[in-house]
Amino acid sequence: MPRKGSRAASRQASVVPVRRWFQFLESQSAQGIALPVTVLFALLVRWCVGLHGYSGQGTPPLYGDYEAQRHWMEITTHLPASQWYSYDLQYWGLDYPPLTAFQSWLCGAVAAHIDPSWIALNESRGIESHTSKQFMRATAIVLEFIVYVPAVVLFFRSRHVQMSWVARQVSIFSVLLQPCLILIDHGHFQYNSVMLGFLVWTVHFAAQESYMAMAIAFCCSFMFKQMGLYYAPAVFAFLLAKCFQRGHGVLLFVKLGTAVVATIGIMLAPWIGSLAQLQQILVRVFPVARGLYEDKVANVWCAVNVAIKLRSLLDAQSLVRLSTCATALAFIPSCIHLFYMIRQTRPAQSTANAIRLFKYCLLNTSLAFFLFSFQVHEKSILVPLAPALLLIDEEEWAVNWFVQVALFSLYPLLFVDGLQIPYWVLAVLWAFLRSCPACPADTHTPYCVLVLQWMSTLVMLALHVAHAFIPPPASLPDIYVVLNVVYCCAMFVAFLAYFNYRQFTRLRSQPSLKKKKD
Repeated sequence: MPRKGSRAASRQASVVPVRRWFQFLESQSAQGIALPVTVLFALLVRWCVGLHGYSGQGTPPLYGDYEAQRHWMEITTHLPASQWYSYDLQYWGLDYPPLTAFQSWLCGAVAAHIDPSWIALNESRGIESHTSKQFMRATAIVLEFIVYVPAVVLFFRSRHVQMSWVARQVSIFSVLLQPCLILIDHGHFQYNSVMLGFLVWTVHFAAQESYMAMAIAFCCSFMFKQMGLYYAPAVFAFLLAKCFQRGHGVLLFVKLGTAVVATIGIMLAPWIGSLAQLQQILVRVFPVARGLYEDKVANVWCAVNVAIKLRSLLDAQSLVRLSTCATALAFIPSCIHLFYMIRQTRPAQSTANAIRLFKYCLLNTSLAFFLFSFQVHEKSILVPLAPALLLIDEEEWAVNWFVQVALFSLYPLLFVDGLQIPYWVLAVLWAFLRSCPACPADTHTPYCVLVLQWMSTLVMLALHVAHAFIPPPASLPDIYVVLNVVYCCAMFVAFLAYFNYRQFTRLRSQPSLKKKKD
C-alpha cells in the first residue's frame, strides 16, 4: 500500500479520465458548469437505457416487474386502501410497504389525468403502448431526480465531507453514473432510487447532526421498500451511541422513538383501525412462504445450494432461524464497533470521522444481509452498493471493483430482459471512466490490487464469452448462471471481509475518535 504521506500526490498522478475532466474544468475556472453537465449527462444515459427492453416485455400472462409497478398504480387508483394488499394476489399483488403504495397512487392519479386507459382496472393488464411506456419511464426518472439526485449532491457538498472540489465532483458523477442502479431502475424497471435516496438523506442528516430528520428519512427508506431494513442495525447503533454520548441522551432517545413511531403510524394510518389488514400487510411485505431465495442470487445460500440442498434438508422455520443467526453473526461486530467508537467520542469532536465509520457500518451491515438473510433477490445488491458509493473517494479501487462485480452478478437478470447492449455500454463506460484496469499509469492503486482486478475482469469476460459461444450441456442448462452466482458470492464475501477490516482499522491512528482524558 502507498504511504499515507504520498496519498495526495499519487491521487494527483491518477489518470482516471473522470478526474482529469474535472481537473480540466477547474483549471479553466469553469466550475459552474460541472454539476449541470453531470446531471444532464446522467439524465441522458437514463433516458437512453429506457429505450431498450424491460422486465416481462411481451411475455403474457404475468409479464414482469414493469407490469407489477403499473398494476399497483391501477389498483391504488381505483380501489380503497383496505383492498390494496388483498386484491387479486395471483396477479402481482402489492407486496411492498405503504410508501410504495402511496407513490403508486400518486403516479396513478397523474396517469388517470393524462390517459385513463393506462390504468383502467383489470382492462389495462399487460398494456404496452408507446405512450404508456414513456409515462412509466418518466416516472422513474422524475422520482429519482426528486429524491435521490438532490440527496447525493447535497451530501458530497456538505462541509462535513472533507474533499477537494475535484473529488466532490468526481464522487457526484460516479454515484449518479453507477451502472447497476441505472440498469435496474431504468432498464429492468423499478423505483429503487427512492429507497436509496432516503438512505443518502439519512446519512446527510447524520452528518448535519439533525437526528430527528435522520430517523424520519430512514423510516421513509424501509417504508418504501423493506430492503431498507438491511441498514437498520447500523442506524440503530449510530443513534443509540449518540444518545449515550450526550448529556441529555434520554431526551434524545424519547424524541427519536416518537419520530419513528409517528412516521410509521402516519404511513399505516389507512389500515390502523384493522388488525386483520395490518397482518395482511405484514404477510405481503415479508413473504416467508416464498423460501430461502428466489431465482439465482449471488448470496451464500444460493451458492451453497450447488453442493448442499438446504431447502430439502430443512423446513422453512429452520431456514429462517439459520439465516437469521448467520446474518446477525455477520453484522453484529461492525455495529458494536460503530457504537463503541462513537460512544467514546465527545460530541464536539470530529463529526466527519463518525460519519465515515457510519458509512462503513451501513455497507457491512447491508452486505451481510444480502449474503446471509432470508428471501434475497439479485437486485438487492443495490442496497450495499449505495453506502459503498458514498465511500468512493476513500476506497477508490475497492468500490470500483465492487461495482464491476455487482454489475456482473446482475447479468443473468439483464440478459433475460434483453438489456445486453446497455449492459455492455455502461460496463465499458464505468471501466473507462473509473476503474483501475483502464488506467495502467495509475500510481494510487497498489500493484497487487491492479493484478487481482485484472484477473477478476478476465474471469468475468471469460464467462461472458463462454455464455455467448459455448452452449451449456443439456444436463446443466443453468451452468453459466450457477458459475456467475458462485464467483460473485465468493467476491462479495471477500469484500465483506475487506470492508470490515477497513472499518476496524481505518481510524485507529486518528485521535479524534479516542476519548480524551480530562
